[in-house]
Amino acid sequence: MQDISEKVSYLQGLSEGLNIREGSPQGKIISGILSVLDEIAESFLVMQDRFDELQEYVESMDTDLQELEEKWSEGLDFAEEIRCSHCGELICFDPEVLDDEDVMEIICPYCDEVVFVNDGSFDYQPSFIGDEKGENEEHSGAPI
Repeated sequence: MQDISEKVSYLQGLSEGLNIREGSPQGKIISGILSVLDEIAESFLVMQDRFDELQEYVESMDTDLQELEEKWSEGLDFAEEIRCSHCGELICFDPEVLDDEDVMEIICPYCDEVVFVNDGSFDYQPSFIGDEKGENEEHSGAPI
């Protein structure tokens, strides 16, 4: 972006060196164009600075999110999984939901359908991710 400002400055200097008078119609047009180009170049520099700040901020958020994901995944020894009967996607959730006294629904994040309610209205056979037999791809965690 600095390159654009330098080019506009060069054109302004060239205009002055050629003694283009602002009193003539052509001089007014050239002077106006150079003035607008100078404003555009300044705007680009401001936008570039803001973009750089935003990019740095997003990168720091990404780093923070990665750290959070690592901490969260380290805390999970196992999770429950169930296949959505509506869209077929595999949904993972905390196994404590099964024993929670409050009625809780597991909603599919892909199709927004309720796939499990811990009030006994869904028959459910739990299956653990990463079980010792390695059957987590073959199981059917869908409600019966």
